[in-house]
Amino acid sequence: MPQVQTLRVDLEEVGARNWWAALLATLSAQYGNAYLRFVGVVDGEPRYFSATFPVPRTWGSIPPREKWAPGMTAALAEFRRQIEDDGWRPVGHGAQPW
Repeated sequence: MPQVQTLRVDLEEVGARNWWAALLATLSAQYGNAYLRFVGVVDGEPRYFSATFPVPRTWGSIPPREKWAPGMTAALAEFRRQIEDDGWRPVGHGAQPW
């Protein structure tokens, strides 16, 4: 029987995995925005990355919404297409849209 793998979708700030990328993202951000992306994680390793979208830094840990995170919905839709094209299928869903 083949081993079943799980892909978990996380949300992370661009540069969260590398200090130099975080510094570059902060220095190049306009209007105090942070840039987030969706990440598909399998066995603890990031395997898929979505396009980025801006969010105001002042929102802290509040999950983004399209109204104030323009591009989030499009990034998520493209991300879903990418992972579904690779054969992944949804089996569960948390409280957030992703």
